[in-house]
Amino acid sequence: MNDETQPFGLACRTPGEAAPVLTGVRASGRLDGVLFDLTLRQTYRNTSDRVLEVVYTFPLPLHAVLLGFASELNGVRKVGHAVARRAAERRYEEALAEGDAPVLIESLGGGLHTANIGNLQPGDTLVIEFRFAQRQVFEQGRLRLAIPTTIAPRFGSACAAGLQPQQVPPASLRAEYPLALSVVIAGTLADGTVECPTHAATRTKVEGGLQLDLTSDACLDRDVVIVVTPVTPQPSVVIPARDTVAPAAPVVLMAALQPRHAAMRAHIALKLLVDCSGSMGGESIASARRALLGVLAGLTERDEVSISRFGSSVAHLIKPSACTPNTLRRVASAMEALEADLGGTEMRAALTAVFDLRVSRRSAGADVLLVTDGEIWQAQPVIDAARASGHRVFAIGVGSSPAEDVLRSLVEATGGACEFATPGEALEAAARRMLERIRQQPWRDARIDWGCDPVWQTPVPTSVFGGDTVLAFAGVSSPAASATPATVRLLAVDATCADVELARGEAGAPAPGDTVPRVAAARRMATVDDTAALDLALAYQLTSRHTHYLLVHPRTDADRAAESAALHLVPSMLAAGWGATATVRHQGTIEYSALDAPTMWRSPRSAAPSVVDATPSYGGTADADVPAFLRKRPVGKPAVSLEAVMAAVVEQLSLSGHVQGLHARCAALELPAGARRALDQAIALGLGTDEAWLILAHWVNTRSVTPTDAAITTSLKPYLDAIDATLLTRCMTLFDRILRAEADDRSARLRVRRLWRAMTGSFS
Repeated sequence: MNDETQPFGLACRTPGEAAPVLTGVRASGRLDGVLFDLTLRQTYRNTSDRVLEVVYTFPLPLHAVLLGFASELNGVRKVGHAVARRAAERRYEEALAEGDAPVLIESLGGGLHTANIGNLQPGDTLVIEFRFAQRQVFEQGRLRLAIPTTIAPRFGSACAAGLQPQQVPPASLRAEYPLALSVVIAGTLADGTVECPTHAATRTKVEGGLQLDLTSDACLDRDVVIVVTPVTPQPSVVIPARDTVAPAAPVVLMAALQPRHAAMRAHIALKLLVDCSGSMGGESIASARRALLGVLAGLTERDEVSISRFGSSVAHLIKPSACTPNTLRRVASAMEALEADLGGTEMRAALTAVFDLRVSRRSAGADVLLVTDGEIWQAQPVIDAARASGHRVFAIGVGSSPAEDVLRSLVEATGGACEFATPGEALEAAARRMLERIRQQPWRDARIDWGCDPVWQTPVPTSVFGGDTVLAFAGVSSPAASATPATVRLLAVDATCADVELARGEAGAPAPGDTVPRVAAARRMATVDDTAALDLALAYQLTSRHTHYLLVHPRTDADRAAESAALHLVPSMLAAGWGATATVRHQGTIEYSALDAPTMWRSPRSAAPSVVDATPSYGGTADADVPAFLRKRPVGKPAVSLEAVMAAVVEQLSLSGHVQGLHARCAALELPAGARRALDQAIALGLGTDEAWLILAHWVNTRSVTPTDAAITTSLKPYLDAIDATLLTRCMTLFDRILRAEADDRSARLRVRRLWRAMTGSFS
């Protein structure tokens, strides 16, 4: 990674290493409008013969607000509380020394948290339970819910970024932690299109919504992504909630406003910057290429474009040029040749070099579109440099576990926006949405008129784009003083310096419980001084950089730990596909490549690898010696026939009666390369993953099978009629081009092989 010691190794075979202590995670959640609530249970078991102090650093969603914490030690449950940081750390150390079993939860910022479990004795089982809420937004008409499960290795020094040595998350190829996750999509959102592009999942209609359950092979090795596209555009809503903590403002308003689109700019100057560091190897760099090609398709001759790549160094492949056909061909050629071969992730130097590129005078300014996994520790210098440049930075995060905290902070500081597209999502569609934002004339001085004088209010984001939800909170003095939804307005200044109304509340419904006030308090903590932030954290029982969650399981005199606890750091599973260790397929399966140390694992200042024991060879070893992480998804299964795919689709439709679930049903099928490519390109046209499988079955029935099966035609027709006719025609043409070409090529190869055998007399 770099010349500093990094907690990462390909082979975790340290003599005397404790057996895995984290045995798995179970979680259940509910998505209700713009609020997501999830309860998560981590199970730890000490099967060694030593007393352990267990430390595990894990991710939660960036804007998640912890609302509750409890722990069960050998079945005995205790509830924890938020305590001032220094007092919590002192009490934890005292309980550790006294032989009790303390549990301390620290918030490290950026969505990272550390669980500290003291004096876990041989045979002990401990379960930590968290409940968190997260505010959600609609982005260009869809809601993308991402639940992170692992922390990919990052470039730079975690300690320089503020983490203590024991908090730095190690990664291991041998770690394997199962994940059981169930999410209910509630209300009218359940009537829309619901997809899980990262995992196979089952769907069940339940009272009040639709329940998604991950299949049993899910692990903590990638973000879980659920994409919900409503049937109709969502209204702007204002949600009031009672706040029993703050008597001065007993009502909290949460506004989720949908601003209208601004006028489009006649031309743009776009500086493309793509991460080619070692961590981007494999699927991530392939995703970057697809995203960039999607951007290229949206440029016109009135625009300007440049493309640069970076790692340990930066290379300007094409400097700012008018988007003539010749320039676009050169840019496309440069994109196709991109490889993850530039070492470490020196993002600040790369952005600075790109900021210095000059565009033509007719461009009022240039925007930067960064395509990266964002895996760096020291992000603040990057953010400061970007803010000082005057450029807007937009980012597309790729990979199975991108660093959302880094990229969100970067774009929010500069007035840009983020898209994330993990393997399985349509990269070209993400690029189109990003260009939609970049082309909009920027709104200035966005603010909310609450229809009354609030006691406090949270700031509006610096960047407001038509199609993206704007979320803000305010506290009002009494229920009578709270505004009706229609009086809450989002205002801004346009290019002519005139005040305009971008959105107005259209609906509202009260929110029971204390979730909204506590989420609002967490948002307010970022805008006040340290003393006020501590007061808010304690009053609303929230973790922060000023507070920790703490509880202590007391032990009897006979049960107290009699020896000093051995420190055990729980490693994270290595993010699927990280650094070209694997290829993450569209269906969420993995093919593992040879485990040579990727470029990123070597210091940019030294040719020597910076990891220990990084050259294991699993070829030829007994299967029992191969890590389960490498064994669990077999490689090289023969591809099924297209007729088998069609049969699977028809069977699923007959069982369920709806299209939803086709992706989950067919996920395990090993498709021919052409069929997989055809599905990917159909999704890129704007088709849902379930609908893509449906049209593939239709193509097989009408184009491939002779004669066409009338019964299958009849069974597919109601579902095909629900798809836009123009889109259906485009997809069938696409399948004709790809699948027929592959069939013709296969037939030609067979003819050549038969001819060769006939000439050499080698027929058997």
